Amino acid sequence: MYITGVQVIWDQHDPFYLFAGTDGGSLSCIDVRSSSPVFTHEAHTSALSALALSPSVSGCLVTASSDRSVKVWDVRGHSSPQLVRQRLCKIGEIHCVAACPDEPVLFCVGGEFEMKLLNFHKDETVTEKFGISNSDLADKTAAMPCNSTSSGSDLSSDKPNSLMESRKTKIVSPFDPNTVSDSCKSNGADRKVRMKSKQSMVELKPATSEVKKSVKSKHLKNKREKDTEPQS
Repeated sequence: MYITGVQVIWDQHDPFYLFAGTDGGSLSCIDVRSSSPVFTHEAHTSALSALALSPSVSGCLVTASSDRSVKVWDVRGHSSPQLVRQRLCKIGEIHCVAACPDEPVLFCVGGEFEMKLLNFHKDETVTEKFGISNSDLADKTAAMPCNSTSSGSDLSSDKPNSLMESRKTKIVSPFDPNTVSDSCKSNGADRKVRMKSKQSMVELKPATSEVKKSVKSKHLKNKREKDTEPQS
């Protein structure tokens, strides 16, 4: 048995099985105990580039392809796969896909231009097909939140996660107006004190020089008087 596969993934819900995507767009299921594939299905029109299984929903398989599409399959029982949902992500050729370990139907796809989150928990076709209830999703989200906000018509719009919002820390700017105003006030007061001290020093200098002059003149006057006194 030989399969030209570009991607291979084990079924974590049943370790005897694995899925392989071929470069021709075929999806094959292989039982390691058998020498021939369980099934081979034409899943995409070009190379099947990525595979991902939901970690908690058995049989929920997502395939991505270079034909720019993402498809959700029901492969429970490892019989012929049933197409549940198809989406065009508009991110160019898709190269990879991964399942969120904490959300049953949240997947991330990486394409030629960007990456996108695909959350199918509001897609009734997917939830009804696999028997996923909203209460189960709420419990899982509360236990271990996973950010599933998205943009664009290809993604499900969710409200911002409350726990993620609580993790946001308040950033205090070093240039807080109140702090700046207080520092400016203190700097202004210090500047005024320094200016006053300089003025007092300037005013003291002339007074000191005048005192020195008066003392000097008095000394000279006393000396002259002594010189003019008649000697006995």
